Amino acid sequence: MRLTARDGHILEAIHAFDGVLSDEQIKRLFFTGSSQMQLRMRLLYTYGYVSRPDRRRRASIPTMVFWLTEQGAAYVAGLTGTPVNEFAYRKEPKWMQLTHDLAVNDVRLSFIQACQTSPDITLEEWIPQAEFWAYPDRVEYTLPDGKTGRRFIRPDGYAVVRRGEYVSRLLLELDRATEHNPRFGLEKVIPGIAYIRSKGYKIRFGFNSGKWLVVTTGEKRLQNMKRVTERVAGSNAGLFYFTTYKEITDQTILTNPIWYKAGEDGKTALFP
Repeated sequence: MRLTARDGHILEAIHAFDGVLSDEQIKRLFFTGSSQMQLRMRLLYTYGYVSRPDRRRRASIPTMVFWLTEQGAAYVAGLTGTPVNEFAYRKEPKWMQLTHDLAVNDVRLSFIQACQTSPDITLEEWIPQAEFWAYPDRVEYTLPDGKTGRRFIRPDGYAVVRRGEYVSRLLLELDRATEHNPRFGLEKVIPGIAYIRSKGYKIRFGFNSGKWLVVTTGEKRLQNMKRVTERVAGSNAGLFYFTTYKEITDQTILTNPIWYKAGEDGKTALFP
């Protein structure tokens, strides 16, 4: 098989998106129709550049996904002259968190495509969640009862978005409704504030500024999480913005009022 330039870009994208992309996400990035996407991915699979779930595994997951084989990883590694045995890549999806990882990809794609279609907004950087799992920052913080807590901070992504002279640093937290709201306040909000204010954050990013973007499953849970944040965060509540998965599209994520800012009523846009 002779790889086309687009084939190569698909392999690079799979690696860049923490090692796994769904068929629909590949379509969003590179194709206008499903049949052409399916043909190219079938060829990349047949000739050993990507892997996909077997029939038993496919029956248990919501969508078809692809990840790199050693041959596909060797191609991506070769772009920078890295030997494949020194090249870190995901050899198989983390099946227990696949739904979460694909949701992170969807939000990231909306950021990318929103910036591409906005002439005055630029996505300057995206740090994927795998980077924070490999090299997490640890913070200390004080809980409401006066006790000291310690926690590794692992955002689901970190974006730097610029509009003119205004630069926004955005930390992504995807909520799948698996935790009780009080735990969100103690395990996410208080440590999240401490992280933005920490020395480690400034060393890593050069600034002590940022916003936490929390995406959750529904309006009722969103409002509960917002109230918990306002209660435990106090004057720092404005560091947290909330929306739901269904509100996020390429057209809305940056410039439409789909976000609730903690400490305020009504919705706002990240870039009004």
